[in-house]
Amino acid sequence: MLGLVLLLASFVRLIGDMNSAAFNIQSIDTALSDPIWRTRLGLNITLFGLAMLMLHVGFGLLSWLLAVLSEKAYPNARCSRRQWVFAWFLAGAAWLLLANAAHFPHSSLGEPYRTVAIADLFGATPYSLLTACLLCSVAATLLVFLYRQARWRRSGYLIAGVASMSMAVGFTWSHGPHHANSASRPPNIIFLGIDSLRPDFVKADTAPHVRAFMDSAVQLQDAVTPLARTFPSWMAILTGRHPHTTGAYINLIPRNLIHTGTTLPQALRAHGYRTYYSMDETRFANIDSSYGFDRTMTSTIGGSDFVIAWFADTPLSNIVMNTWLGALLFPHVHANRAAHVTYDPDAFVRRVTNALDPDQPAFVVSHLTLPHWPFIWAASDPVQPDEENIPGLYTLAVRRADQQFGDMLSAMERRGMLDNAIVVALSDHGEALGGSTDFMTDAFPADEGEAPKSQKWGHGTSVFSPTQYHVVLGIRAYGNARALLGQPAVLNEPVSLVDLAPTILDLLGIKSEEKFDGISLVPLLRSRETSPNDFDDRIRFTETEYNPGGFVPTHQTASAVAEAAKIYRLDSTTDRLLVRENMIESILASRQYAALLGKRAMAIAMPDGLDDGYHEFIYIPGPNGIAASASADASRLRQALQDRFAIRFMPAEGTKPSS
Repeated sequence: MLGLVLLLASFVRLIGDMNSAAFNIQSIDTALSDPIWRTRLGLNITLFGLAMLMLHVGFGLLSWLLAVLSEKAYPNARCSRRQWVFAWFLAGAAWLLLANAAHFPHSSLGEPYRTVAIADLFGATPYSLLTACLLCSVAATLLVFLYRQARWRRSGYLIAGVASMSMAVGFTWSHGPHHANSASRPPNIIFLGIDSLRPDFVKADTAPHVRAFMDSAVQLQDAVTPLARTFPSWMAILTGRHPHTTGAYINLIPRNLIHTGTTLPQALRAHGYRTYYSMDETRFANIDSSYGFDRTMTSTIGGSDFVIAWFADTPLSNIVMNTWLGALLFPHVHANRAAHVTYDPDAFVRRVTNALDPDQPAFVVSHLTLPHWPFIWAASDPVQPDEENIPGLYTLAVRRADQQFGDMLSAMERRGMLDNAIVVALSDHGEALGGSTDFMTDAFPADEGEAPKSQKWGHGTSVFSPTQYHVVLGIRAYGNARALLGQPAVLNEPVSLVDLAPTILDLLGIKSEEKFDGISLVPLLRSRETSPNDFDDRIRFTETEYNPGGFVPTHQTASAVAEAAKIYRLDSTTDRLLVRENMIESILASRQYAALLGKRAMAIAMPDGLDDGYHEFIYIPGPNGIAASASADASRLRQALQDRFAIRFMPAEGTKPSS
């Protein structure tokens, strides 16, 4: 009963904030075609409820067990078993409250008690003092109980023996070989991505580990993503194809509408590689084993992720969330950056690196999403985001993701995975942070004046914002793989993330019959034989994604969430949240599209705002443009936009519409 009381008391503040929570559930309900109790979502919520119940009843049973030990250890104490249970329960509950406040300040019961938990008290904190007192009390009770049971001596021998064996095994493991000789086998291929990382933030004081990596790598400084959202961007990376070639041009698009051909992990798996994929948030990037991965380390994909994270916030569940028990009981929340209240960056790194097998050639993809909105994790300072402090919060998130990046590389190095490896560091897209320099304001049509307010932030919201679609990209060879790559260098040729798949296959000498939209950069990486002029005529594409009105970084209106929910449906069987197919055409018609011609020029297709399916053509000469060829370049880019995106441009006066 006390366990149930603890569970109910843990939801007191959350219940008081049910307006927003209830609304989110209402939004999910909008996407349902069946009653919730007949869906996978309903089953997952039921299992979550049972897990919460078991955990809190288990805490009550632990209080009872300590009470039994106390009763036998202190038989002369004038306390009944029930009183002992109540005393241990109160002490444990008080510790949970302070521990939760100290470690999870963003949680519902962490924020109100944070100041108390970490206050200075005689050179310590109430949390640390209570922890010491509680541990001493438990240890003393256990020792007195063992002594009174006349088993202390035997128990001491047993404990000493187990400790000695553990130390011996640990010593042997730490000094023994951890990996096989990788010199004679194909190199490991490792992609380490950082979400929303802007190239101008890769500096020694902001991202020192990424900066150090790039300084020893071939840096590609003019790299863009074909679509500044995580899922389409990673699909382009893994396939070497443009999103409009594969159909992966919208987050949460049904899997049957995506046609990737042979993906990079599938091609590498056919040549003896074991393939791994990990990402610490999958709400809008539903990448799974169907794309060619032998093992995936992500939170459970589906609509349950949106709902369960709201209620997986009690002091007890938060304390166990980043342990093996949390992974077992709460798969939708464990190591899930979307559940930022409990997200521990170190727990995710351990989850990924512990799963890797260093004794087989590996293709490893890992994506770190801390620099994605809302830039919060369990240990971050409890600061309320507003328009003024968003750049600062983004910077802090970049620093913490950079530490994850460094820890990931260090763990792989210790396991020998960098003895022979090609490592690619990248970002899937950039980020607009509301700054005036984030936009090409001079390029806006005259009647626009400046970027609409909704375009000041985020990614995939405007092709007039280079900080959104320019990405970080560096390739570095380790150990024996250095022979495959040239010396570290800084290259300024225009490239795209679609170039990575053909480049990796070319580096490994793997022939592919697939038709890529990207090109192999091997000649450029190895010998710099490709001159800048070879890239002058290359056209790269980028575009925006779905951007519902009413969404700004500091708040989301109820009407905006409700309107956005109407374009999705929740599959009752799989729990996958999917875009409604009848909405795709209108979503594509509302997008901005851009074509970049080397460094010479850029052309943009802008919706005309009349909901008639037409786009306005805007030509923007670049710094290296040639005035004499402007007309020819504009005509070429206009045609390229039509061919790539099937755009209908607004007709000039007295002419027929373009098709």
